[in-house]
Amino acid sequence: MIELYKSSKRIALFPGWSAAEGETGYSRFACPLEINGVIEADFMLHGGAYKYHPDRHVTFELRIGKPGIKRKVPIARIDWRSLTGGHSNKRGPNVPWAGKRVGDSHVHGFEINWVEAEDRMRTDLSQAEPMPPEVQSFEALRTFAGNLFRISNIDIVEQPDWEYTLL
Repeated sequence: MIELYKSSKRIALFPGWSAAEGETGYSRFACPLEINGVIEADFMLHGGAYKYHPDRHVTFELRIGKPGIKRKVPIARIDWRSLTGGHSNKRGPNVPWAGKRVGDSHVHGFEINWVEAEDRMRTDLSQAEPMPPEVQSFEALRTFAGNLFRISNIDIVEQPDWEYTLL
């Protein structure tokens, strides 16, 4: 898992954002990732956003699975301008933000959620840290995600099909 996270990656295929779902207007994508020209089985970049909330509540997440098991384990996530507010970190782990609250734009980084002694991720990526304040647009967010996740062609991820209104 550590090797996959730390490797330089490319998006093998960007399928586009899904159609907006129901009243929430939630849209998502899932992209297979390749390392050194090989598509890694069950290793994906996922994204999500709300059609009716432009420039708000965008998520990028790396997930990994095991063959034959449907559920994928998140190994790193970015939550940008969350509509649900910030994130309260659990107390206990010896990481910089343990027990503290971070704002609505934050990073659930691999390093602060990896339990080395147990060779596993913390449940639900329980620890997060603030995102740099200069990430103020979707394009800046996409670039930030590409750098953090080591995805060289992150720019093929298109902006969500947001619906802007005057009121």
